Formats: sequence, C-alpha cells, structure tokens
Amino acid sequence: MQHTVAKGFKRIRYYGVQATKTFAKVKVIIQAALAKGAGVIKGAVQIIARLTYRQRYEQSTGRDPLVCPHCRHEMGIWRIWHPTYGVIYDEGEVIKRGTYASTAPRAGP
Repeated sequence: MQHTVAKGFKRIRYYGVQATKTFAKVKVIIQAALAKGAGVIKGAVQIIARLTYRQRYEQSTGRDPLVCPHCRHEMGIWRIWHPTYGVIYDEGEVIKRGTYASTAPRAGP
C-alpha cells in the first residue's frame, strides 16, 4: 500500500513549504518571482521536435539504417524483431487489420 505512511513517520505536507502557515507566506514570493521572470522565460524556451528512430540512429552511428549496405538503395520496413520482445512491428498484420496507409501514389478513376 503506497499511500499508507509507515508507523512513526510524519507526512511531509505538515513541514516546509507545503505547511499551511508557511505556504501562505511563500506563495506571495513565488508569484512575484514568476511574474518577473515570465518575459525572460518565454524567450528562452525553444521547442525541439522529436527525432525519429532513423534520425537518432543516423546521428549516433553516421549511417542511415534504411539504406542497404550492398546496393545503396532505400529499404522498406516489413517487420521489426527484437531479441527480447520478439516481433515489435509487422507490416503484414497492419495490412490485415485494415489500418495500412500506403504512401504510394494511387491510380486515378
């Protein structure tokens, strides 16, 4: 039972910043500090897009994992297998479920 405190222990909320008496005093100071730093923080934060597996692998090893080392053509992923977890991704199963979204151009009507 994670939410039960062991015998002899006090809950943290009764001490420090979370204590009812102390929190009222500290809350005013925290709000003032946040108001002063709001303009600085907005300009300092830069949102970085997540990298794909392919991009991360290429950064760490210096080679593209989806380019064949023999013929230098781009490979397609049909199945990903992991030694511990087994098959992680199977293109055939995706096609069977009907959730397959092909990137190939379709013929017109």
